[in-house]
Amino acid sequence: MKRHFYFFRHGQTNENEVGIRYGTGIDAYLTDLGIAQAHKLSEFFKDKDIDVVYSSPYRRAIDTAKVALTNKNIEIITKDELKEAIFWFWNTESEEKKKEIENNFKTIKSCLEHIVEQDKRNNIAVASHGGVTRALCYACGLKVDGVKNCQCFHFTLDNGSWKFVEEFETGIEVQNKSDILK
Repeated sequence: MKRHFYFFRHGQTNENEVGIRYGTGIDAYLTDLGIAQAHKLSEFFKDKDIDVVYSSPYRRAIDTAKVALTNKNIEIITKDELKEAIFWFWNTESEEKKKEIENNFKTIKSCLEHIVEQDKRNNIAVASHGGVTRALCYACGLKVDGVKNCQCFHFTLDNGSWKFVEEFETGIEVQNKSDILK
């Protein structure tokens, strides 16, 4: 049976706007533009029958999911494994950072595998962060260079095989100082 998975990043936050990199442990709130991005994402989800949302426990991801799926009575299940994770996106020479990246990726991939095994619903969304969304895509066979706010990646899973279907961007472009690698 073919199942649909939608991975998306939260909307813009004040911290994105001014260049604060959260890492883990910081809960940020959506800006007005971030809320507008989530509303645009809701247009993409309008004709999708999402059954459940798995989300990072951080407010920015939960709030984005609530706005993007506002007209649907959908359960939101938080998972600590979907918290923002440091990746430095494979651009490091540090063995310590490489090990941290590998561990973060394994955690996220394991979380996705657990969702696939334990939740047999057909239309599952995952609200998280740029690095996590990127890692989820990578785990499904799609390498993406970066993930914009409220960008969504749609995959199907059929008999154990992942297939990329489409991506959605809100068209509300912002310059997030926190997304610029230093």
